[in-house]
Amino acid sequence: MSFNPLNTLTGRLVLVTVMAVFISYAAAFLLYANERGAALRRAAETAVADRVAFTAERLLALPPDRRAALAEQARDFGVRYSVDAAPIVDQPARSGSAARIARSISEQLSGADVRAASRIANAPPRGWRRHNPDDSEDAAPMPMRRQAPPLAADAERRITLVSLSVQLSQGAWLNARARLPGPRPAPLGVIAAGLLTLIAVGVGAAFVARQIGRPLAQLADAAQALGSGQTNVSAPVQGPQDVRRAAAAFNAMAARLGRQLSRQRQMLWALSHDLRTPITAMRLRAELIEDDALRQRLLAPIAEMERMTEQALSLARAGASEEARTEVDLAEIARTLSGELEDMGLAITAEAPAPILVLCRPSEIARALRNMAENAAKYAGGGVMAVYRASPAEVVAEVRDEGPGVAPDQIARLTEPFFRADAARSGEDGAGLGLAIAQAIADSHGGRLVLENRTPRGFSAKLILPG
Repeated sequence: MSFNPLNTLTGRLVLVTVMAVFISYAAAFLLYANERGAALRRAAETAVADRVAFTAERLLALPPDRRAALAEQARDFGVRYSVDAAPIVDQPARSGSAARIARSISEQLSGADVRAASRIANAPPRGWRRHNPDDSEDAAPMPMRRQAPPLAADAERRITLVSLSVQLSQGAWLNARARLPGPRPAPLGVIAAGLLTLIAVGVGAAFVARQIGRPLAQLADAAQALGSGQTNVSAPVQGPQDVRRAAAAFNAMAARLGRQLSRQRQMLWALSHDLRTPITAMRLRAELIEDDALRQRLLAPIAEMERMTEQALSLARAGASEEARTEVDLAEIARTLSGELEDMGLAITAEAPAPILVLCRPSEIARALRNMAENAAKYAGGGVMAVYRASPAEVVAEVRDEGPGVAPDQIARLTEPFFRADAARSGEDGAGLGLAIAQAIADSHGGRLVLENRTPRGFSAKLILPG
């Protein structure tokens, strides 16, 4: 299974924090950019309107014959004037920058007839160029003027050209051509600051999440070890206060469970051990009886008591063995066990052609597989023990048979101690501890025991181990 950092607490906390900051920063940036651009446009429009209105007021105060000369001599940055008999704008603008400028000039000139039009154009690069506010080919050439050295970013500068016509009197129009700044590029400084902010927030979130995620991961590992049957388990008490409290509570619980489990196992061991003495004495007395029929009737229940005692001891030891875990070939264990059972007259065959290595306690795994195989032989007359890899992380040892199966409502109880689903099987005797022992061994290895009916007939017991 591949590692996905987004499945961890640290990854998700960092992702959520960075996304929240990114969304909020993007919204703020859009609002800032729109407001900034609108403010600059309105300021430029107001400046042009004020200058044109001021020039028109000066021309209205002069005699008509002097207006054209004064308009030609007017030097206004970014605006060029002329007095003509006809307006250069035929239809007034209804919206946009031109309409707003026209309304402002008309209001300052007490309702004068003002017409305006605007369009977006590409400005020539800076450098030596003619200052001609009109881009048309028939416009009169303007004097050459030295500007700043050309820049790559200036080659495609976009500006707004505004044409204005203000009626001074009957047959006299003040025509003006002005330049307004076009769409402005995104402020790179603000974008760079935003990226630095995201990086800083991400690093901070990762640090905080690690302070929480590492103790939780260690707590999860300790809980998994406790679930696998280990008793001497504790989680490090570190991290934030809430995590420390959880780790301390887990350690106290693990200690109580360990003590209780140890007491139960010791009591079961002692009880099973102490039962051996009276059972042995009963067997010796029964064997001294001369009547064969009576002796056999007494020895049969004594033998059953011995089997139950041995299985009870095995159940108590399951998962608590001191055997070291080693890497062994599970397929070889299955083949060896199958051969031993066949020598005992049990029809158990092995299907394990390829070696499959697994870290386990070999004797416990062999005991679990033996119990599963003996169940198949007892209740179905035989079975197949197959070993295979279900996924890159799991190894399966399955015992399947062709028997009558088990009632669906009884499958969940098959791993309960002393429970036997004999009504669905063949009525064989037994203590009912075989699958309970296999379940305990699977739990102690961090695996699981899966029991299910097969289709159309048969039963399957799967010992699934981490591989």
